[in-house]
Amino acid sequence: MAEGGFVQDQTSDNVLGSQSLDTLMLECPICVEQLRHPKSLPCLHSFCQECLASYIVNESSGKMASTSSFSCPVCRRDTEPLNQSEDKQRWAEQFPTDNLAVEMIQHLQNANTLIMCKPCEKKGNVNIPAKFWCDHIKFYFCESCKVGHHDLIHDDCEPENITERNKSATIRRKMSATECGKHKEKLEYYCEDHKILGCHKCIIVDHRKCEAVASADDFRDKIQTTKIENLLGELRKCVNAMEILIKDVEEQLHTIKEDQVTALQSLMDLRTKINERFDELQKELTDKLTASFKEEKENLDVSRKKCERLMFAMQKTLTSSQDASLKEDTVGTISLFQRGQAEVESCKALIQELEKSSRSTSLRHEYNPDILTLDTKTSLTLGTILVHQQQRKLPNTAALSERQLKMTRKINIKVPTDEKDCALYGVVLLSGGRIVVGDDANHKVKLFTENGDFKCEVQLSEALCDLCRVDDNTVAVTLYEDKTICTVNITDLTLTVISKIKIQNVTENCLGITYNNNTFVFGTVTSLYSVPQNGGEATMLHNIESRCLHLASDKVNGRVFASIYTSDPDSVAVTRLSDGTHTDVLKVGVVKGTTGIDVDREGNVYVCGRGSHNVIQMSGDGTNVKELLTSSNEIERPRAISVCEDKVVITNASTKQQNFVHLFQLV
Repeated sequence: MAEGGFVQDQTSDNVLGSQSLDTLMLECPICVEQLRHPKSLPCLHSFCQECLASYIVNESSGKMASTSSFSCPVCRRDTEPLNQSEDKQRWAEQFPTDNLAVEMIQHLQNANTLIMCKPCEKKGNVNIPAKFWCDHIKFYFCESCKVGHHDLIHDDCEPENITERNKSATIRRKMSATECGKHKEKLEYYCEDHKILGCHKCIIVDHRKCEAVASADDFRDKIQTTKIENLLGELRKCVNAMEILIKDVEEQLHTIKEDQVTALQSLMDLRTKINERFDELQKELTDKLTASFKEEKENLDVSRKKCERLMFAMQKTLTSSQDASLKEDTVGTISLFQRGQAEVESCKALIQELEKSSRSTSLRHEYNPDILTLDTKTSLTLGTILVHQQQRKLPNTAALSERQLKMTRKINIKVPTDEKDCALYGVVLLSGGRIVVGDDANHKVKLFTENGDFKCEVQLSEALCDLCRVDDNTVAVTLYEDKTICTVNITDLTLTVISKIKIQNVTENCLGITYNNNTFVFGTVTSLYSVPQNGGEATMLHNIESRCLHLASDKVNGRVFASIYTSDPDSVAVTRLSDGTHTDVLKVGVVKGTTGIDVDREGNVYVCGRGSHNVIQMSGDGTNVKELLTSSNEIERPRAISVCEDKVVITNASTKQQNFVHLFQLV
């Protein structure tokens, strides 16, 4: 295992700055103690043989007996043993011994043994430590004797500096893997196609057809000038991300600890007011509370340990890069570069994994207070322990950052001809910054520019709900009580109703609407329907549990997303229709009372939470969810949303904001 090649970093606040490089190199990431029988994996992370063996056995438990690999405990890279048929308890023995670590450990163990200068001893000065060793005459010298004796006689040789600082560098330099293990030749070349070092025989035999083969020195220079600093920057960002996630886990643990204390106190307060015969009931509930807490604590501890292992490994890689004595170590540079690449990729993958699995847990004790009332008919009970879980958003990290919404304008939609304050139930943002809004309170469709200039309006005969885009000059609107879909043509100066589709075979009010492949899809209180663009019988597509106030279409993939207006925990908030099937892609959690919904050109879905006063962005399959806007962004009870290119417009249902739409820019 060789280190080197990184430019020394003078950062003073490095987390591991107080520890020596040798100590860092000799620490097992699993037991966090000095390595014992160190074994090195292909990704260049080393572990105690005993720790690695236990880890392999534990990780493979519960998996199929035919499992042929395991993930590195630090970077989680998939790793195969040399002999997969051997018992998993012996896999760790198959990996090569980290000879550099062994040598360094022996050096540290002998560090307290002082070597004295031989000429000084002969003069009677037995306490003068040696600083140099001459291999030619096998003698130790202090600095004075080197100049005064050795250099006068042996001016053609240079003694080796054996001070503590240089011992470590010497050992690392001598232990660097500069020889090909297959041909016993010097490692002089690097194949970029296979990402491997090799001697000239390796290149001729195994890599003669590869396109990108360079000398090791050239590749070292290449990554030093173009990639090393970028990699170090990525490693620092990933370390910061892990620190944020670890802090978040600790805060979550603190919260549920407080929940546990509160619930237990509630149990004890109630228990003192009732008969001793409820001991068993109290014990049952206490056990359930403790078990729930323990389960969630274990889950949080696992997440924290994953983050900590990877963070410490990346910190070690960063610290290793600061060793100036390794600057000219070609093989060490490449090895450290490979290890850093693996750690950055693993950091990104771990963040994605935590985004999918992260959940918020609360513990609460509930009971009916009537049990304390005299002559009550309520059954005597100690209540129950409630465990509520919902998906939660991870705190923002540099590695998680994406485009954000920045508000650019607040537009007043109320015009002089309006008799009432607006009720903006629908909105469509078209090219050129044209904003079309549906005002249910005044039964109008209005056209504005993104600068807030009012252009024109059209009066409708009935109450309206949602709007959708048909093409760049046409929108459709639902008249919910009349069960009609109106299409409206848009020019710079006029809005004109050009058609009306009366839904004959649907008895419920028509609410949300979208246009998809020459078909309108609309929602009611209990169902989703489709109807041809030119009218006809409506076809029921899917039953829903609550009102569908808004729908959106993914024009690229032909999918339809429906928001279901509900705030019930774990109820479906967004469902997806595709090829005659439906998939529930989001449940009530970070967003409640889902209303407006739209899809951008990359397939990202934007959802308004009227009950949670926020706007989220999620992937089309619902696996990644990010909160974009909250009430702190002047978002109160958001109702409708529309996305066009890099602009987003949102309406609000709150009394204070009901006459305004907010225009945002994706930055």
